[in-house]
Amino acid sequence: MRSVTAALLVILILNSSQILFAQDRYERKSVSYINALWLATPEARAIDDQQVAFMLKTIKRTIEMPRFDYNPLPDALTRDLADAANARKKLTVDELASLMQKSLMPAIVEILKGAIPERGAELVSEERKQTFMATKAKELGITLEEIEKVMNSAYIYVPVLTKLERKQSKKDKSKYTYTIEGGIIWFHLDMTDDEPSVDLKVSQTTLSKGYGSDRFAYESAVENFARNLKIATQEIPEFRLSMPISEVDDGTIAFKLGTKEGVKLDDCYFVGEWVEYPNGDKKFERSGWVRIGRVGNNLKDKTAKSSARAVKKGSWTPGMAVVEHPRLGIDIAFKPGVFYTKITKGRIPIFYGDINLTEDYESYAPGFDIDAQYNLAPATGISQLFFLVGGNFAWPASLEFESNEFTMLTATPPFIWGFHVGALKKAYIGRVAFSMEAKAGMRFMTVEQDFTFGLTEYKYTVKNNTAGAHFNLGFEYAATPDFNIGLFCGYRLFPVSEVWTQEIDPFVEVHSWDEDFPDIDHSGAAFGLYMHYSPPALTFDPLSLLRGALGE
Repeated sequence: MRSVTAALLVILILNSSQILFAQDRYERKSVSYINALWLATPEARAIDDQQVAFMLKTIKRTIEMPRFDYNPLPDALTRDLADAANARKKLTVDELASLMQKSLMPAIVEILKGAIPERGAELVSEERKQTFMATKAKELGITLEEIEKVMNSAYIYVPVLTKLERKQSKKDKSKYTYTIEGGIIWFHLDMTDDEPSVDLKVSQTTLSKGYGSDRFAYESAVENFARNLKIATQEIPEFRLSMPISEVDDGTIAFKLGTKEGVKLDDCYFVGEWVEYPNGDKKFERSGWVRIGRVGNNLKDKTAKSSARAVKKGSWTPGMAVVEHPRLGIDIAFKPGVFYTKITKGRIPIFYGDINLTEDYESYAPGFDIDAQYNLAPATGISQLFFLVGGNFAWPASLEFESNEFTMLTATPPFIWGFHVGALKKAYIGRVAFSMEAKAGMRFMTVEQDFTFGLTEYKYTVKNNTAGAHFNLGFEYAATPDFNIGLFCGYRLFPVSEVWTQEIDPFVEVHSWDEDFPDIDHSGAAFGLYMHYSPPALTFDPLSLLRGALGE
């Protein structure tokens, strides 16, 4: 049925013999899933079959990590849940969790009862086990092999879509914004007692947006949504990669995780020890962190080890443990500073009066750069190499200009903005990092004016356009695994441009051109602070946003 096959539901059952909080080494999990999409609300169901197929494919591709083994779960086990969910017009994450408890879990619990060993004899006889499995398989209409998968299960994972919103841009009818909301529900199948139980463990929610053409906006929102779900999965304590340290050589350590588990160059791991308290609780006590410098290929060589370099170093010895600290691989850098700018006196035409720059301006304009830095190390094999995309904003604060009162009330003071792409290379020495970056992009000296003529509201924009490059050197300190702070200095090379553009929305032909426009020179030194953050999730993909704005 369309209502079943168009539902966002990827159920993962993760194989484990016990609760794995505070484990010192990671053990692979066997995962089962329902190969269908479950859309939990009317808003979520307002998509076509192609969009459904793309979302299912993307979520599966992103969440199915090398650390798990995968097998599909039979439809017969989820038939009652499907019927109950389809009978409701809307389901929140918490409501779906409750519905799973009532509709899906009873069948699973009945199967799990056959996996509970006789406590005195430790194990159920093979004959009794096979008899039970055959009986349940006949009752549920599934195979003995599928029963075996459920009996070896310990966790159920459900990504849920609760909202899908599509909005057309008012300014550009070819552009759309998609908003996706959903979450993750985790259940624990507890087999430690004589009577098995299924307990709600945790539920999390996330938000994702995409912008651009109809198809591109949707697909970029889905990609970002799935990426957020992946990190949320990796952050569950039971599923974080962990392993005892086997070698310590000053600031370099080695351990037996690698390609098979999905370890990547530059991944961050905490180093420390598991401590058990008198009340029985266990906690991982951190003493520093490292970044992966070489990934061992344990697919080809089972003895291969990965090595990592210390960022914050402690007194480490073999036998201590590393624990994964998962992040997106997309960092956000905010750089407030000052940027040398030169503007000659001249006239900027504005409706109902001009902005007259009465004096030459030659000073450092306050502003900031904001960049998204994409780690290229896993793809290139070069540690701490980033592709960056971002923007620049500056305000010539002491710029002298005059105009009539109406223009001063309706128009912005001249400001500078732009966008750029580039590359960044870092080198760490302990917690100190040195960086070099090169960027190329556009800069715009801009004035905007909002006014009403008759019954129509207009927005007028006049700007000077130029293209150039920017080179920076940086010095930063790793305060935490996710946050660096430091300084940068650099030089910008932007030729003086005589290209000015005038636009008015709604469109009206504008002819107000003369030789009195000021000359704008962005070339010169720049320096300021550097702040860098590695987030666990993003509302949107900055690169996809730029691609969407530029025509995708």
